Formats: sequence, structure tokens, C-alpha cells
Amino acid sequence: VYVYARTGTTWAQQAYVKSATTVAGDLLGFAVALNFDGNTLAATAFDEDGSGRGINPPYDNRAMNAGALYVFTRQNGAWSQQAYIKGSKSETSDGFGFAAAISDDGNTIALGAGDEACLTPGIDPPGCADDAPPLRGANIWVGSAYVFVRNGTTWAEQTFIKAPNARPYNSFGVRLDLSGDGNTLAVSAYLEDNAGVGVRPPMVQQFLLQNILNGWREHRNEAEESGAVYFYTRSGTAWTAGAYVKSSNTDAGDEFGSSVALSGDGHLLVVGAHGEDSAARGVNGNQADNSVADSGAAYVFAY
Repeated sequence: VYVYARTGTTWAQQAYVKSATTVAGDLLGFAVALNFDGNTLAATAFDEDGSGRGINPPYDNRAMNAGALYVFTRQNGAWSQQAYIKGSKSETSDGFGFAAAISDDGNTIALGAGDEACLTPGIDPPGCADDAPPLRGANIWVGSAYVFVRNGTTWAEQTFIKAPNARPYNSFGVRLDLSGDGNTLAVSAYLEDNAGVGVRPPMVQQFLLQNILNGWREHRNEAEESGAVYFYTRSGTAWTAGAYVKSSNTDAGDEFGSSVALSGDGHLLVVGAHGEDSAARGVNGNQADNSVADSGAAYVFAY
């Protein structure tokens, strides 16, 4: 990871940052996030192989592509590693570190594990071991999100989040963002298949099955890989689920949630759908015209 600082109008490299457990193939820098004053940096190593869990576990290189989060801090212009973090459910091929976001004060970090395989829905669900069905392997892209908090210089996991409609191939946690105060979290599942539109459409429990490479893959409803975004809010230390958001013109392949951004106060959400097909131009054009494949679109939501 490279850090650059500006003095006036002049930019210069301030630091070249590597983890304390550097190994070939870790992919440190897959996702990065910097807090408001620039003194706390979250950097993920999406394919890191440590089998440990929690904060600063021993490193052993025995869980291929489990993923890791590293926190670096700056004091008087000098950077150092503050923490090496693994999820409480961390396992081989979880993709822990697909996405990262940090609060303004640097004391809350949200992290996505888009390949994580537990099928139990909800916030801090019990158990939640890797329960991938037979023939699918561990990497079935169900996905999850974690929130970590700092007290002084000590980090701890605050919550582990699964989508309320957790399903294989949804990739929940591939993109996420936090509000400035860290109390509002938006998490996307850009391969989610529900055909609903708007905010809080019904999560229909029907699904289709397709045989791919001798393994069964689920497709929900009739909008395969249309995508969705989920809201969560924090009060004190407790997280609760909020809105479930689909685009206003849901279609298969739109991948709504391929990018997400929250405003500082958490009241404005922008969602990218890079597979959306409308030929519209400008703002609020004809969403029903699907004549320009994969032209892409952005949606703005407010509350």
C-alpha cells in the first residue's frame, strides 16, 4: 500500500506499507479505507492464508485464501501496524477483505467477506460454521459482513452480519460503506436474484435450480443477478437490520450493488448497477428501454 500526502498543491509519497506477515499471493491492498484525519488506514489482504481468528492471532499460512484485515496508524508522519485482524468465523476461501469502510474517527471498520459460506441469516446468528452444501465446495459466495471497533489502541469484533435472505451466489459483502459516525452500514449483494423493485420488496422464498459443472446452483425468482442492498444501523453497541433495497427497474444481470456509497450523515445512498441496460441519458430517463446492454446506471436513495 502506498500513502501520499499533500503540502499546499504538492503531492509526495509518505509511506510504502507492507504487512508484518507478507507472503506471496496475499493481495494486500485489495481494499483500503482511510479515516477523516488520515491517521488510521484499513487495508485488506483478500487472499491471506492464516487460519487464526480474532485480533492478532498467531500466523500459520494454513487456511488458503481466508483473508485478513490490517490496521495501520500514523503518528508524526510515521506509519506502523496496529492490528492484524481475522473474522470470528474465518475459514478457507472466505474472501475476508472483499471490501472495507472506516468511520471518520477511525474507531469503526466494516469489512465484507463475499465468499463466506454460512447459510444462516441474521445478525450474529448462532453457530454459523461453513455449511456449504455437498458438491459446491467451501466457496459458494453466500457472503457476510463484519464490524470491528477500537477502544484506545485495542480492537475487537462487534458484530457478524448475514443477509436476511442468505443464499448461495448472492455475494453479500462484496461492496459496503459506512456513514461518518459508523452507525449506518450499507452492504450490497450484487448477485442477489429477487425480482422485486423499490425499498423493502417481499423476499419471495421461491427459487430455481440450475445444474452447473455437476453442482446445483440456486436462482431466486426470475431476476438472476439483479442485485440488492441492505441497511443496518447501530445504537450503542447493538446492530439491527433496516431497509432492503432493490432498484426501481429490476432486471436480471443488472448487478445492482456493484458499487455503494453513503453520505457522511448516512441519509443518502448511491448504488451502482454496472450491468443495467437502459439507453437513457442524464437524470431520470426511460428506465424501461433495455436496448443498450451493460451501459450501467447509478441510483440515489434518501431518507
